[in-house]
Amino acid sequence: MKVGDLVELSAAGRKILYCRNLRKKQGIVVEMSDQGMYPILVFWFGAGQHSHRRPTLKLLSKREKR
Repeated sequence: MKVGDLVELSAAGRKILYCRNLRKKQGIVVEMSDQGMYPILVFWFGAGQHSHRRPTLKLLSKREKR
C-alpha cells in the first residue's frame, strides 16, 4: 500500500464499531508513517480523514475503481 492508493475497509475493518460510518465508502491514502499505532491516514469520500492500521484496509482492484 502506498500514498495515492484507493482503499475500502477490509472485513476486519467493517467489524470495528468506530468504523461503522465508513462502511461502503472508498478512500484514498494521503499519508503513511513508520511510527504510531495507526500509521495510515486515509481521506474517505464523504467522511473526512481517519487514521487506520493496515489490517483494517484493503486495496480496491482496478475493476472496482470504475
